[in-house]
Amino acid sequence: MKNIILHIFTLFILVKVQDTSEKSVEYYLNLLQDFMRNASQWQEPTDSRRFFQLVNEQEESIHHGDYDFIIVGAGVAGSVLTNRLTESGKYQVLLLEAGGQENDFTEVPGFASLLIRSDFNWGYKTIPQKNSCLGFKNKQCNYHRGKAIGGSSVINFMVYVRGSKEDFNKWGSENPGWDYQNVLPYFKKSEKSSIDLEESEFHGHDGLLSVENVKYHPDIVQKFLEAVEQRGWKILDYNGKNQNGFSKLQIMTEKGKRCSAGKAFVKPAMKRENLEVLDYALGTKILIKDKKAYGVEFIRNGKKYQATASKEVIISGGTINSPQILMLSGIGPKEHLEELGIPVMQDLPVGQTLHDHQIFPALFFSTNISTNNELSLEDHIRNYLQGFGLLTTASALSGVGFESPRIKSDNPSVEYVFFGAIIDQAAPFLTDFIGMTEENWQAISKPIKGKHSWGIIPILLHPKSKGTLKLKSKNPLDFPLIDSNLFSDKEDDDTEEMLAIIKDILEISKTSAFQSIDSKYLSDPFPACMDSKHLSDDYWKCALRQVTYPILHAVATCRMGPQNDKSAVVDNKLKVYGISGLRVADASVMPFSISSHPTPTVFMIGEKASDLIREEYGDL
Repeated sequence: MKNIILHIFTLFILVKVQDTSEKSVEYYLNLLQDFMRNASQWQEPTDSRRFFQLVNEQEESIHHGDYDFIIVGAGVAGSVLTNRLTESGKYQVLLLEAGGQENDFTEVPGFASLLIRSDFNWGYKTIPQKNSCLGFKNKQCNYHRGKAIGGSSVINFMVYVRGSKEDFNKWGSENPGWDYQNVLPYFKKSEKSSIDLEESEFHGHDGLLSVENVKYHPDIVQKFLEAVEQRGWKILDYNGKNQNGFSKLQIMTEKGKRCSAGKAFVKPAMKRENLEVLDYALGTKILIKDKKAYGVEFIRNGKKYQATASKEVIISGGTINSPQILMLSGIGPKEHLEELGIPVMQDLPVGQTLHDHQIFPALFFSTNISTNNELSLEDHIRNYLQGFGLLTTASALSGVGFESPRIKSDNPSVEYVFFGAIIDQAAPFLTDFIGMTEENWQAISKPIKGKHSWGIIPILLHPKSKGTLKLKSKNPLDFPLIDSNLFSDKEDDDTEEMLAIIKDILEISKTSAFQSIDSKYLSDPFPACMDSKHLSDDYWKCALRQVTYPILHAVATCRMGPQNDKSAVVDNKLKVYGISGLRVADASVMPFSISSHPTPTVFMIGEKASDLIREEYGDL
């Protein structure tokens, strides 16, 4: 892996701190230097044995305690559930989390793409792919997932996009209670919005999750908004009445600092006497007897423990870890479990319908904007400490929009994520975060090296291709096998959709707004696509297979659906079919990819799950 230290020192011009009284600036400089030193020595894990080991595998489990509820996973939904189920003081709750606490480094949005080279990241990868990620190392897609109290909200890019009304009405058509009218109050319940919008009735202002407009406002984002207006598109609140349109980015930060699920929901609950939080605790098995879940087995500090739940076990491990623990516990596809020697408790299609969005991160445009006024790292830190500037957003993201280039629809098919920066600043994202090979990175960057550039990263929101998640073995320390399986749909509609999106972005670049800064698309051909005429349809189709990437928005591996749906794992109350006392609450229950970044939806799932549970047990 290319040395990320070179990238970060290319990203900013480092000079000696001249004002030694600026202790906070010096603190963050030291924090970054310490992190980069550790990151340079970080080795990508291939399983969980680096994090968890049993001193004596034959030793009996130690009984840890008895609780009303056990929550496995302190990700987004697990954090919400932790707070809400302990509010009244009526129930004893145990929260298990495989990672630890976040810190001052994770709090800086601008450091987000660096966090993957740390133990805040599980370090997952897909199996080698056949139709995408071919231009990445070993033809594998990196599949970063957060391992911390707060889950992936500790390492993600914090973008706040809920999705369209049409998506939720489709969801609710087969799952009563999940239509737009029913879920909107739960979005609002979580949200503490500081955005001054005309459509404020669509936003919450008294919740725990801070949402604000991005605090990074380079002049070039105005060019982006001018350009889309020149194309006839609207400027609006995409989390309001309608989603189709463009605006500055809404982001889950508070005064420019990351607002994770752990910070927003777990931290305020930590002093409650009815809550116990165990970090660095890996849930390995759901304890089941007579088709009822009654507890959890977990590993912590080299020992194996059991804890029991008199009411429910709630699995909130996320789209990767939740199906893994279900299958390890005997809940999953019968044939797959039997192959691995796992006794089958319930035959369900766990892991069979992995849906994800996909991006094409190769559309970068040169400009005539001067790079002479670039700030030093110290100045960026000073701005961050005052709540604005480059470090208050991830990878210089500042604008966003939603449209349907092929067939006009109220439910957009594509999201356009905009950023503007010197092209070299994209290196940590492209070569380390997603794992693009050096040859492909050079094809993109060399023609515009050193120039102030802009780019649009398109996200295909409703791809037809589906992947899978399976167990590698019955050992809980083995990583699961993730197959994103992009571009596998037989009709190849996803390729045609992405091709239309590429052409649409090229048209955006030709608007007078962008031509006023002399925007040009300059790139060398990808090495694998040299046989096709550069920038022809055949070339773009080849390029799509080289660098299209699943954007870590995986859903549906424990899919919600009615009982007659052969792909469903949980019902509309999040209860696992055939096993009482067991629910799943996280992105894995979403029935399909929606036009959102999943994190806001998972906050909603956590809020709604909390009410479903509290109502059932008379706590509302």
